[in-house]
Amino acid sequence: MLRWLLLIPFALLVAMGAGLFAMLVASVVSPEIALLIGGGFQRLMEALFGLAESDIDPTPVAQAAFSLLGRLGMAIIVAPVVLVAVFSELFRLRSGLIQSGLTGLLATVMPLAMLRLSRAPSEAEMRVIGALFLIGAATGFVYWLIAGRGAGAARTVPTGAPRR
Repeated sequence: MLRWLLLIPFALLVAMGAGLFAMLVASVVSPEIALLIGGGFQRLMEALFGLAESDIDPTPVAQAAFSLLGRLGMAIIVAPVVLVAVFSELFRLRSGLIQSGLTGLLATVMPLAMLRLSRAPSEAEMRVIGALFLIGAATGFVYWLIAGRGAGAARTVPTGAPRR
């Protein structure tokens, strides 16, 4: 029980921090990710300040934009590692490869499903998709390092009781 109350939440928080760090590293290494993160944020700020200068209330646009950013952050960093952690704990999956791979796969698929990409991705979009997979895999790997190796750990059996 202590594992579910302390270790798993701690591991998830550290893994999410590692995912954010991996996203930062990806933005330094990949111009597409840098443009997606930095360029998108810069354009958003320019649009909001442009609306304010034109005496138009930027609040609805800002709320919509930050809501979308929050949902994308949840889809890339939070939801994949939480879902895989719960899945691995319930089914006692202790493999780092499974946890990293499934988290990377979910970190790739969930944002694409949210954005409803209905065409074949371009070469630059494929690099972003690859970076999303690596960010998710890094997040899953850090979770596995802290708590995943003992996923679904067997409960201790009292002395003298028959083992199942």
